[in-house]
Amino acid sequence: MNGKPTRMFMDDPNIQWRNGKPDYTKADEVYLQGRTKHHEVGSLEEIVSNIIKTFEMEAQHKVRAEDFGIVTSDFKMNTNGGRYFTIPNLIERGTYNLFLDDSPLYDASKETRESSDNDFKTTFPDGFSWEVLEVIHGPPKLVFTWRHWATMNGPFKGNEPTGQLLEMYGCVTADVSPDNKLQCVHFYVDANPFISKLRNDRCPLMH
Repeated sequence: MNGKPTRMFMDDPNIQWRNGKPDYTKADEVYLQGRTKHHEVGSLEEIVSNIIKTFEMEAQHKVRAEDFGIVTSDFKMNTNGGRYFTIPNLIERGTYNLFLDDSPLYDASKETRESSDNDFKTTFPDGFSWEVLEVIHGPPKLVFTWRHWATMNGPFKGNEPTGQLLEMYGCVTADVSPDNKLQCVHFYVDANPFISKLRNDRCPLMH
């Protein structure tokens, strides 16, 4: 039970990658060292984890909608009940800008995909890991909780690195097709405390 993630839809030679086919060796090491859950092989939690890690890989590294294999053709997603985004939006704007779209502490409208990717890669040079905590309800109406974590070993928009472990927790509800492809995904998270720590200021929504 080593728990190493399985990312699907990476082997087609016709896939167009943003910066070449990604190597997840280091990212998987960080994930295995920092995770808090050890799911059984073949468990629903492991299956869901691999689906989401595949989506994360495709969203970050593929540049054509037709190369996405883990989503349906009518896929859409949103955060905290906000506006919906599609795969073309994801390719153009990037995962961070769409995920943090409604955060009052992060103005995604002023960021490009390149600027946001560079900011978070600089801040978290060792990676920004993600894990499934608990699957509350299985497909086709998927509900699960998750944890995102990273160590701030680099600066964030001029703020000095702290070496602090930063964590973010949230929930996802999703419609999943019979062949385990994501059709509609709703992310729920309060990212303000996390962003506040990156900015080294006090979150105005915390008391």
